[in-house]
Amino acid sequence: GIAQWYFSSTLGISGVLLGLIISFALTVFWGLPLTYLIKANKG
Repeated sequence: GIAQWYFSSTLGISGVLLGLIISFALTVFWGLPLTYLIKANKG
């Protein structure tokens, strides 16, 4: 997304990879606890 575009314009191909890693990490860090909480509330 935005991170990939921003880093690619400043760092090139390594910036694209960095943006992918950051967006993946953000997804994991807010996505996993969220799904866990939803499952915990249903159970």
